[in-house]
Parts: sequence; C-alpha cells; structure tokens
Amino acid sequence: MFLSPREYLDRFGRKASKSLGQHFLIQPQTARRIVEALEINPGDIVVEIGPGLGALTRYLIEYPCSLHLVELDAGLAEVLKGLMPPSRASITWHIQDVLTLSWEELTEGENSSARIKIIGNIPYNISSPLLFSLISSHRVIDRAVLTVQREVGLRWTAKPGTKDYGIPTVILKNCAEAEKLFSVGHGQFVPPPKVESVVVRIRFFDIPKWEPLSYEFFHSFVSEVFRYRRKTILNGIRSFLSRYHIRSTDLILSCLEKTGVSPSARPEELSPDIFVELARNFSEIVCDRKGEGQAR
Repeated sequence: MFLSPREYLDRFGRKASKSLGQHFLIQPQTARRIVEALEINPGDIVVEIGPGLGALTRYLIEYPCSLHLVELDAGLAEVLKGLMPPSRASITWHIQDVLTLSWEELTEGENSSARIKIIGNIPYNISSPLLFSLISSHRVIDRAVLTVQREVGLRWTAKPGTKDYGIPTVILKNCAEAEKLFSVGHGQFVPPPKVESVVVRIRFFDIPKWEPLSYEFFHSFVSEVFRYRRKTILNGIRSFLSRYHIRSTDLILSCLEKTGVSPSARPEELSPDIFVELARNFSEIVCDRKGEGQAR
C-alpha cells in the first residue's frame, strides 16, 4: 500500500527536500491521466524520473512493460521499494541523478528496435538540462510526458514572434512534436510549489530535421544566434562564423539572401525550419573553409 506524502513525512520524520525539488503529486486522477498520455504498449521500455512516493508508479506497474525507476533520494527509494505491491512490470532501479543516466545503455539487452518512453514530474531546476539530454539521445527515445513549470512548458511549445520562443523551442521543434496537454495547479502537490505546472508530451521524430548536420553543430549555431536575440540575425551569424575565422559580411548577406531572410530580422521572428536551412547553408561555408569534418 502506497503512502500519502503526509503519511510518509509523519512516519519517517522527514521533510521534502528543497535541494532535490521534491513536490509530491497527490491527485490520483491527474496521475492516471499523465500515465495514460504516455500510451504504453506491452514490452515498452518505460523510464520514470523521480518516482517519489509512487504517484505515477502505482499506475505504471499495471502495464506489462520494462520499467526503470530513476530516483536520486536513496532513502525515499527504499521506502517506495518496501511499499511496492506485486506488478506485471519488470522493474529496474537506478539510484542516481537522471542527468548522469545513459539513455543508450538502457536499451542494451532489450528489444533492439525498442525506443524509450519517459515520464515524470520533473524538478524545475533540471528541466532545461534534461530536455537537452533527451534531444542529444533522440535516436533511442520515442516520447516523453513530463510535468514541468508552466514557464518551461511555454518555452518548449512557443510560436515564433513570442517572448517565450528561443533556443529550446527551435531545437526541440526540429526533432520532435511538442504539445501542452493540460495544466496542474500548485494545490495538487505537497508541499505546493510557488508556480503552476503543465504536462507536456514530446514525440521524437525518427530522423531530426537538421540531419545530415550533427546535433552539436546545429545546437551551437542556434545558441550563438540567440545570444543576440535583441539584435539582428546578422549579428548572431557573424559571431558564430568568427569561430571559424570567417568574417566576410558579403558572404553572410549572400547566404541570407539565398535563404530569403532579411539581415535585419530578429532571431525570434524566424521559424524552426528557417534555422535548419540557415545552419545547412552556413555549414557548407564552414566546410569549404575548414574541411568537412568540422561541421558535420
């Protein structure tokens, strides 16, 4: 039998860890809705990030899947292990920081064609590094259903021209479809966070749009351009190309014209597809100057 957060805190004399961003979901209907959004099939590899007291886990173990539970709080993990009823899932525990987890290693020994499905109520302080960890391992990840801070969810699903549109939006939308499913009020957690949360579902493409460019090159290009988000696109691209000792403004202007982008445009005005086209065009310039291996 699972414990409520109040029962756990009282019985074990512990407090929710602020440093670990612990906020325990207490609304069963919301928990089941989050799990159902993952669309688990028999034999799937499912990873839950931060199972806590089992708000989502109690529904995940109903599925005949290969379930991996990643929990940094070793004491909390021991409590949950002791409360876990028999299940149809094959369960593997990982007592570690999820940011140190190798997603590729999780698929070793599993169905070679299987891709991972990820779920969790994510500590707000790791949402951005976690997203980029998933993106960098997109080849082995099918989808993720994550509860994140509302502002984070808005950035992941933003449209061009809005204040929330930025690096995470551009990179994510070029390798996945991201959608906000529903909001979760702070009163559904113990202790309640000071911010509202949203549940976001990310479905990764089989092939990201930036290929054959490397993820590292595309990420570097987008990141440098957005360093100058309050200036024109010309400034960001000039800074990026300076890394490769390319400083010809005429060359940049010619490439922008080829792509149909005004040199006075702002980064947040450009669609994710335009960023891919620009990155490809400028990678050709870099390859011509520095050799194929440095850009691809």
